[in-house]
Amino acid sequence: MQTLRDFWLLARPFWSSAEKRPAFLLLFGTILMNLCLVGVNLLYNFWNLHFYNALQALDYDAFLIGGVQFLFLQLGLATFTVAAFHFQQKLTLRWRRWATENTLQLWLQRHRYLKLQLGVPETDNPDQRIADDINLLISLSLKLSLGLMTALVSLFSFLHILWQASSLVKIPFAGEELVIPGLLVWAALLYSILGTGGAFWLGRTLPRLNFIQQRREADFRFAMMRLRENAEAVAQYRGESEEHARFSQRLGAALENFWALVKQQKIVLGYSTFYMRSAMIIPMFIMAPQFFAGAFPLGRLTQLSAAFGEVHEAMAYLVKVFPEVAEWKAVVDRLIGFQRRLDQVSDGGGVCLEHNAEGFEATGLSLWLPDGQTLLTDVELRLQPGESLLIRAPSGFGKSTLIRALTGIWNHASGVARYDLGSTLTLAQKPYLPLGTLRDMLWYPSATHPQDDPRLLEAMHQCGLDHLSARLDSELDWSQTLSIGEQQRCAFVRALLLRPQVLFLDESSSALDEESERRCYTQLRHALPDAIIISVGHRASLEALHTRTLDLLPVQRLDQELEYA
Repeated sequence: MQTLRDFWLLARPFWSSAEKRPAFLLLFGTILMNLCLVGVNLLYNFWNLHFYNALQALDYDAFLIGGVQFLFLQLGLATFTVAAFHFQQKLTLRWRRWATENTLQLWLQRHRYLKLQLGVPETDNPDQRIADDINLLISLSLKLSLGLMTALVSLFSFLHILWQASSLVKIPFAGEELVIPGLLVWAALLYSILGTGGAFWLGRTLPRLNFIQQRREADFRFAMMRLRENAEAVAQYRGESEEHARFSQRLGAALENFWALVKQQKIVLGYSTFYMRSAMIIPMFIMAPQFFAGAFPLGRLTQLSAAFGEVHEAMAYLVKVFPEVAEWKAVVDRLIGFQRRLDQVSDGGGVCLEHNAEGFEATGLSLWLPDGQTLLTDVELRLQPGESLLIRAPSGFGKSTLIRALTGIWNHASGVARYDLGSTLTLAQKPYLPLGTLRDMLWYPSATHPQDDPRLLEAMHQCGLDHLSARLDSELDWSQTLSIGEQQRCAFVRALLLRPQVLFLDESSSALDEESERRCYTQLRHALPDAIIISVGHRASLEALHTRTLDLLPVQRLDQELEYA
């Protein structure tokens, strides 16, 4: 029941959204087509009665009529099958688009994608949750729920036929013939209960194994993706052997669990195959004495055998789809866990950011690690337009964490920061270079402005990137094409193009030589005379490029006056 409640928490937003009207229409169409398929199966059952009676009676005319009826039944079966598939896939498409877009929006809002990565414990493979698990949840949910509905309708449709036919079965008892009302129905029910219970007991570990398998497969893919992203560094370290060993370890873990999954699936598959196939012969053995005694014709026997199969298959539906039910449960568990982690991130703390178009002020700023270890306490910062601040401290002291807190992406902090929230930019030590043309990459995160190419080329010249000016329309993986120094200069070009009022630089010139660093900072100050610049860095040469400096001290109250350079 908990799994069903979790599923409803995941599904309810879509079915109460603006998409609900077309979604319900598509669902209605899918259900209607499936009901039509049940109707065709019911007609086919009666066709069995008349067709095989015609064969037994050697009635050629009835045989020909039965052949024509069979063609119409097959035509109806094909039509309703294709229509049901069409409506179901259209519904899947709408549901998946809405659910994926909604989850992406939730994941990207408030920097949750980063906070999940920084949090403890880290959420494993959120990309798989969004790209694969949502699709699996929707497709499996529709398939299983519609299959269950069809099974129930088939059950009640064929139940009447079996119940009436049970009166034909007479069991010799104490010199008399005993008729048990609904004997065939009770036989199908008992057989289904035993089969379903056995399947659930044999496959009880499948949901857990499916959950582990999905995670280990994703870990293996992620490890290979990491190698591709850091190919040059691995090559320079000559780390191919170590990478291969790591890949083999992750692959081995995935295959080990896969084989455990296969062994369990073999047991369930063998059991369900024997169970489903053996059901075909049960009604024939029950009714054989009366058939050979001439109590009813061959057509009646084949009709009742087919009806028993339909009733039994409907009752044993969960046995047939048990591996898919196990996979569905694992998907629900993964997605509800991901959803709860997203909700927890949104409820986190962090520095309170307030808009202030004039100046920069941070009061009562305190930082700590997820394990509770304090980094900074009661930091006070005040800057006026046109001022620049250099923050210095030993490595690992929390300088980058301070920038994260000031920009609102570090939850483990408190205090208030007031600055122009609508015009701010952060340049990281390793810039993000999205896929696309060089022009798109340099304008990121703003939209591309081809009409401003002269300004773009001027900014590239100011930052020493003239050699790339002819490649604005080239589409490459720029993070693998450019050196780290070139990437950092690209970040300075972005700042010159976007012209923020508040600019954070987190060791953004660490890969540049001192002359290039001085050149980039000078161009920033010349182009943005009123901007507030806050830098984090180690080099002594940076001090001359800022108007004020702040040396972070061990944990204590930092109410000292900022030093002027």
